[in-house]
Amino acid sequence: MDLFDYTGQNYLEESAALETEVCIADYFDIETFPALPDLDTGTTNADYVDLAAATFTMATGTKFHKFSATLERNALSTTLEGPRGAKAFMNMLTIARSGADKELVGFLRANRNRKLVVAFKFLGAAQYCILGYMGLPAEVDSGGIEVGAEITGEKVTNFVVRSIFHAPYFIDEVPLTEAV
Repeated sequence: MDLFDYTGQNYLEESAALETEVCIADYFDIETFPALPDLDTGTTNADYVDLAAATFTMATGTKFHKFSATLERNALSTTLEGPRGAKAFMNMLTIARSGADKELVGFLRANRNRKLVVAFKFLGAAQYCILGYMGLPAEVDSGGIEVGAEITGEKVTNFVVRSIFHAPYFIDEVPLTEAV
């Protein structure tokens, strides 16, 4: 096993936060998933999670759907968990949308048990980060609506998407137009 030095160039722009566009696909709408990187042939750390220009093949008439979240309310947590020799990743993506209405409540109800693949970007990033993969879909782990008591309070609908085993992958594009 090669252990790569992580002493790369310092980047001046390392702001936190996620972009507001989240792309969500029904797991069963994906006909073929991009091939995973080969763990034996990687020469840099990024080689293990970069799908680059690989593509998802969608079923006819399906695509990834855009969901507009609220800036500075979304978060990603990826942790390595498990006993020695059996570690896997636990990925939790929190998505928040300012507001509470029947469309958002209906979205939560319609997707509460749906198997998903979710794509999003770190603030200013070129590639999408992907949660969910063949045989290991992501799913809504929790969600709800919070309405503050004060008139100046906040209304927010949020949900947490959970994926397990794989680390998040990075890909250049996801299909945002219907497959033919």
